[in-house]
Amino acid sequence: MAACDCNVVFGNTGTPTCVSIGSVTFRLIGVPTYDSTGARNYIDTTTTLDSAYFTAAINNTDSSQRWYPLPEMKNVEDVRGEDLTESFNDGSTAFIQEGSRTFTGITIKNPSPVLLGKIKKWRCSEISVFVVDTDGNILGDGSEADKLYPFKLDSETWSPKYMKTTDTTVAKIQIDYTYSKDEADENIRMIAADETSVDVKDLEGLIDVNAAAATSIATTGFVTELTYDYGTAVTKQKFKGAVLADFALYNETTTSSVTVTSVTESPDGTYTFVIPAQTSADVLTLSLSKDGFEMTDLTVTIP
Repeated sequence: MAACDCNVVFGNTGTPTCVSIGSVTFRLIGVPTYDSTGARNYIDTTTTLDSAYFTAAINNTDSSQRWYPLPEMKNVEDVRGEDLTESFNDGSTAFIQEGSRTFTGITIKNPSPVLLGKIKKWRCSEISVFVVDTDGNILGDGSEADKLYPFKLDSETWSPKYMKTTDTTVAKIQIDYTYSKDEADENIRMIAADETSVDVKDLEGLIDVNAAAATSIATTGFVTELTYDYGTAVTKQKFKGAVLADFALYNETTTSSVTVTSVTESPDGTYTFVIPAQTSADVLTLSLSKDGFEMTDLTVTIP
């Protein structure tokens, strides 16, 4: 609710010939409201919004500053409810506060229960979202100059639901939430599609990769299988196509980097690492450093 300014009677109502107005929601980009230092996340609108900027935002090693794009959405409704008022016996009414703004939408793009589980976890954090519309504009809270904040949500209302396939409908994930009461419609601003050098509608979130316990461990190498969280209860999908440059190896015992000699993938998703000879009992850490993916480090102890 905007506070009344007793020094201003009305706000002027003239507008330029052309004004920037957002279109229908295409997707949401989840962003933690605050980073690990307690600072609120935002886009610095004075910076260059190029491919490097968005790649860094999605692949940020600090998860508290990372962007988490959701798939394309359909049947979006983003509306503000009726104002809360009090009525009196003489027929007059007093304004109390604006109604809540609520959101609902569905995604039919790869609506896996695995994805549902990942986005359900957001409820445990303070959630904000940027809204990307069908024109590729980014909408957020522009209440401060040179900053576009993601819209704050009431995290307790964050409610993803899985909707199973039926005879007449496809599987989908529905997302419902209520915006924070702090979010005022008059503060909605946007970064226009032509103010970025990439199509933000194409942004995709990171994919989790899992490293199986190392096998065939020797002083000069080891083997591990890399998979996604997705797949069947029997067979997980393989993480395929990684190359030497995608990995880093560190010797925790000697506190030094290890230059991997070679990485060979065979069969799909199974990687053999050849390394310079290490000392027995040394503890190594394998990490993945490939844009678009995140893997929990694998610990390997040399026999």
